[in-house]
Amino acid sequence: MKIYLLVALFGAIGSVLRYGLYVITPRFFNINFPVSTVIVNLIGSFLIGFCVIFFNKNILPIEYKIYVIYGLLGGFTTFSSFSYDLYGLLQNSEFLKATIYLFISIFFGLLFFYFGQKIAQNI
Repeated sequence: MKIYLLVALFGAIGSVLRYGLYVITPRFFNINFPVSTVIVNLIGSFLIGFCVIFFNKNILPIEYKIYVIYGLLGGFTTFSSFSYDLYGLLQNSEFLKATIYLFISIFFGLLFFYFGQKIAQNI
């Protein structure tokens, strides 16, 4: 039961961090594009890639991996917001923006995951 509560706590922290980025992002980017979701998911992809390697080095207890990856970063990143934003672009017939959003999210998400792993390997 303790594990579930800690995953929930870390997930709540991740969700609050995601919301914070959602609130401040428009102050830096004044465009009609789901920038906050892209930023959150790219940061999350990088950190998950980093954590996969970092935790495999057994520097910290393995249960921390569950709290950080499934809780914190699972609450921070969001596939549902990605789907919602993509749907909104398609509904508004913004097909070029939808394609760019899809490409950035998937390609760069994988690229950031890879870079996270590479950096963690060198620690």
